Amino acid sequence: MKRRLRLIIGIVVSLVALWAVLRNIDPRELWLSYRDADYLYIAPALLLLFSINWVRAYRWRLLIYPNHDLPLGRLFSIVNIGYLFNNILPAKVGELARAYMVGRMIPGGVARALSSLLIERLLDVLVLVVLVFGLMPFIDMPPFLINAGRLLGLLSVCGVAVLVALTRIGDRGLDWVLRFLRRVPWIGHPKVRAALENLLAGFQVLTVGKLLPATVLSSLVIWFGYALLNYIALAVFGMTHLPVTAAAFVLCATGFSMVVPSSPGGMGVWEAAVVLALSVYGVEQTQAFGYAFGLHALTNVALIVLGLWGLRSESLTFADVRVQVTDGDPGQEAGLAES
Repeated sequence: MKRRLRLIIGIVVSLVALWAVLRNIDPRELWLSYRDADYLYIAPALLLLFSINWVRAYRWRLLIYPNHDLPLGRLFSIVNIGYLFNNILPAKVGELARAYMVGRMIPGGVARALSSLLIERLLDVLVLVVLVFGLMPFIDMPPFLINAGRLLGLLSVCGVAVLVALTRIGDRGLDWVLRFLRRVPWIGHPKVRAALENLLAGFQVLTVGKLLPATVLSSLVIWFGYALLNYIALAVFGMTHLPVTAAAFVLCATGFSMVVPSSPGGMGVWEAAVVLALSVYGVEQTQAFGYAFGLHALTNVALIVLGLWGLRSESLTFADVRVQVTDGDPGQEAGLAES
């Protein structure tokens, strides 16, 4: 019931966002923007998207400490499968799919994999916040975006600090977590304690100094790649007169839009964020929407294709993973992790 309610809320929010950006669109101008687009730029854009996901897989391998010798090709496939599920199913199911698939490959199972994904998200938010504050001298940003950056930055720093503290104090940290959650009926179960132990053990990567440079550098490369992808898309629609900061600002806006409830793939909310960001540079709404929808469609279709290829390379089907992630009970989940 909760899952269905979240889906309904997301669809409603997406429809409202789409209505807001489409109501002032000139259909003829929109058609002309696609007719006159320079599609030669699509090839380098797709190559760049492929490369970004490869770097994501490399960073993820670093974060799965101390099992960061996993085959990079398999992790790349699993990253793509995660995006496939995120674009088709609601509630970021792709992250759970990634955790379940990697959980089959490492000691500690799903819990250890989830800890690496949590760190990954914290790193992404921190880079995004740094980008927002780096752009502030060059752009008259909407106050809500500045405030969102401050809030997410503070929460991310606090989150990293808490995780580092829990890993430093070892078993006492686990005991503290269990006492904090003692009102949850099943929290004292031995399997739950074992899962929490594996989860906290996965955070130890935050205390491994030798991994820090490569982890930070790969995070910066990922987000620089996304900004470059946005700029290539600007070239597709003949907007190379805009500064590079426009592509970076679009990245900030769409990054923060991901926290807003939406339909699978972020349709509607993502486009609204792009239109709002480009309005700062005086881009007319029809042209901005054409760019937003074109870029979003290109990346989503490419990620779905890569995800299907990833499923084939892992000898899995969409139904196999979906059942485990969305319908599986704890016993089934453990079976997937241990198989």
